[in-house]
Amino acid sequence: MSRLYRTLIKQSFEETLAYRGTTILTIIFGVLFYVIAILTGSVYFSFAKDIFGWDFMDYLNLVTTANVMTYLYEFLFVQSQEALTGQILEGTLDYSLIRPVNTYWFHALYRVDFPSLIPLIITVGIEWMIIVRIRLSFSQILLYILIVMLGTLFIFCLNQIAVTATFWIDGLSALAGLPEYLMDASTRPARIYPKIIQVLFLWILPSLTVTNIPVILRYRMPFGAVIWLAVVDVCLLIASKFEWKRGLEHYVSAN
Repeated sequence: MSRLYRTLIKQSFEETLAYRGTTILTIIFGVLFYVIAILTGSVYFSFAKDIFGWDFMDYLNLVTTANVMTYLYEFLFVQSQEALTGQILEGTLDYSLIRPVNTYWFHALYRVDFPSLIPLIITVGIEWMIIVRIRLSFSQILLYILIVMLGTLFIFCLNQIAVTATFWIDGLSALAGLPEYLMDASTRPARIYPKIIQVLFLWILPSLTVTNIPVILRYRMPFGAVIWLAVVDVCLLIASKFEWKRGLEHYVSAN
């Protein structure tokens, strides 16, 4: 399996080199969106030292962490999920279904997105400077890394569920964009939203938990929120795998 994955990564790298112009534009826009978010926050905090108890360092931590999770997701999974949608609609899954591999993970890890690696490295570097600045302990850093991994898995599962729905319904471009819109809306302090929104996106579909608990980590160890996020991730992963198995029963080959 590791040998197969190395081959798939090599193919991804060769495709990246073949489309250099697209790669450069992807990197530029990826970094640009992050810079715009930072500049927007600097405007907000130019009028007040804190907003709902958050200072600019908290905001910078939130936005940077959210981008780290997003770029990590994009690097590992986005190319595979985009390819999967087309393969389902065109009926070209046959070659993977007859191979002695776990088809769910094969298509989840089918490609990596190398252009997303540059913004990922940049945001990880900035986040490390933030961690040094706010002086997190070693245990807090370990918990932060776990939160990032859980957050990335959360984003993957939401998108996987949306993409796999293509087995039943075509033209789900709007649904496929919902996880992205949800995570974009979650790059804000949870306290700015009405209570009902906070409950919904902190505890039921915890996108705000994903982005906000790394900031809370600066002040206390939010073990309860981390455990709940892990439980939700496991449930979403099980649901996406169940959806995949049922979807294969609806699959119609083009051959």
